[in-house]
Amino acid sequence: MDRELIKTDKAYRRKILNIYLTAVAFIIAFWRWILPVIVSRVLSLPNKERVEVLELIAHTLLLLFFPAALYCILTGRKICKYEAMPFPGMKVIRDTVVIRGKKALFRGRCMVALGTAMIIIAIASMFVTHTIILQFKQHPLFRPVFYQSGIDV
Repeated sequence: MDRELIKTDKAYRRKILNIYLTAVAFIIAFWRWILPVIVSRVLSLPNKERVEVLELIAHTLLLLFFPAALYCILTGRKICKYEAMPFPGMKVIRDTVVIRGKKALFRGRCMVALGTAMIIIAIASMFVTHTIILQFKQHPLFRPVFYQSGIDV
């Protein structure tokens, strides 16, 4: 049986590698020079504001899952549409055998489900963490730590 093979797109592979290396360099620079400044500023804030800023940072990190989730959903939909993985016109970074039929449909649907689950879990995590933090700040034991007078809301 002769398998359909999509050849490597070397220019695309080089582009992906360059993007990856640039991202790694940015993350290293951020970790080395920018993060310490942010940490020192956050630590200098009063307790209530510190918790609120850290919550916003956590929510921002959860938002970083959205582009990857959307990519999974869009790619999965194209795989389902063409019933082929990789779908026609898709660039690959190594020689890839084309999968067709039910296997491709299953993989495409799994990608759509994965992307959808990523979005739902990120949004649910934001709501749950916000609720837990509010309950924590309103608890009688910790309320004086977050609110100086103990009665402000």
